Amino acid sequence: MNRQKSSARFRFTAASMLLACLIFLVPALRDGNPTLFLLAALLPCVMFLCDTVVARMFSLDRMITALILWLCAAGIAAYAPSDPDATLAQALRCGSALIALTAGGIMIRSLSPSLLTSACTAFLGLLLLAGKLLSPAMSLPLTEAALALLLIAFAALLSRQGPVSALVLGAAALVLLLVRGEMTEAVLWSLAVLLLVYAADGRAVVVLPALAVVLLLFFGAFTLLPVQGFPQNPSSFSVLASAGAVGADPLPEGFAWPDSVSIFPLLAGSYGLLLSGMTALLFLPLTLRGTSVAASARTRFHAVLAMGVSLQLALRALAALISVFGFLPLSGLRLPFLTSSLPDLCAQGFIAGLLCGISGRNDADLAEDAHLAMLAK
Repeated sequence: MNRQKSSARFRFTAASMLLACLIFLVPALRDGNPTLFLLAALLPCVMFLCDTVVARMFSLDRMITALILWLCAAGIAAYAPSDPDATLAQALRCGSALIALTAGGIMIRSLSPSLLTSACTAFLGLLLLAGKLLSPAMSLPLTEAALALLLIAFAALLSRQGPVSALVLGAAALVLLLVRGEMTEAVLWSLAVLLLVYAADGRAVVVLPALAVVLLLFFGAFTLLPVQGFPQNPSSFSVLASAGAVGADPLPEGFAWPDSVSIFPLLAGSYGLLLSGMTALLFLPLTLRGTSVAASARTRFHAVLAMGVSLQLALRALAALISVFGFLPLSGLRLPFLTSSLPDLCAQGFIAGLLCGISGRNDADLAEDAHLAMLAK
C-alpha cells in the first residue's frame, strides 16, 4: 500500500516537473531568452527538491506541497510568452511564498491553543486590519496576512474558550473589513466563520445568533458607511477574450499585463483554457486533502485550523473563478498562488504551510500509535 502511494506521488511530481520544463522551454526556444532557459532548467529541480528533500526534512504534506508547487509554477509561466523579466520577478516572489510555507509548517508543530497564542495572533491580526484606518497612506496589501493570523486566533478560541469568544473576535474582524470597504473579503471571512462555528458547535442556539449578528453588521455597513456595495470588476470573460484565451489573437510581443489583474486570465491567454482550467481544478484535490487532514487531526485546535485553512482557500478560489468569468461583478479577487502580490503570496504560503504541518503532525501521531501497539504486543 505504501509502495503504491509513493509511486503515485512520484508520477505526479515527475509529470509536474516535465510540464513545468516544457511551458518554459517552448517560449525560450522561440525567443532565445536566456532567462527562460534558466527557469526551464531550475524550476523542475526546485520542484523536485521541495517535494522530496524539504517536505521530508520538515515533515510537510507532500501532496499539498506538490499541488502548491504546480500552482506557483503556473503563475510564473503565465508571464513567459510576454515578459521574461516579469517571469523572473514572479519566480522570486513564489520563492518567498515557499519559504513562508516552510515557516508555517514548522511553527504549527509547536503551537498550542493557549491564551497567549490567541491574544498575540488576535492583536497582530486586528492591528494589521486597522493599519489602513490608522494610516490611510499605507498601500501595502496586508489583508490576507491579517486574516491568516486571525484564523489561528479564532481556531484557538473556538477550541479552548468556546464559540462566544471566537465569535466576538470574528465580529471584530468583520467590522474592520466593512469599515475598510473590503466587502468581498468581509463576505468570505463571514462565510468561513459561520461554517467553522457550525462544524465545531452545530447547536441552533449558537449558529442562529451568529448568523443574525453577521446580517446585522452587513445591513449596518450598507446603511451607514459611505462606501457601499461591491466594487465592479472590469476584467471578466471579455478580458480572457482580449487576452487570446477565447478565440482572439495571441498576446502581442512585449505585452504588459497590469498588476491589478489576476494572473489567471494571463495564464489562459498564454496557454489556453485547457491548461488554465486544469490548473484551477487543482484546488479541488487541495480542498479535499485539507478536509482529510482536518478529519485526521488529534486535537480540536488543529482540526478547526485545518478546516479553516481549507475553507479560506476553497472559498477564495471559487469566488475568484466566478468573478473571472463574469458571473459576479467583483474586483480584487485572485486565485490563491496566482497573484503578483508578494504579501498575498506569503500569506497564502503561510496558511498552506499550517495545513502541511498539521498533516505532518498527524503522521507523527499515527507512527507513535503504531510503535506503542507494537510494544504492547
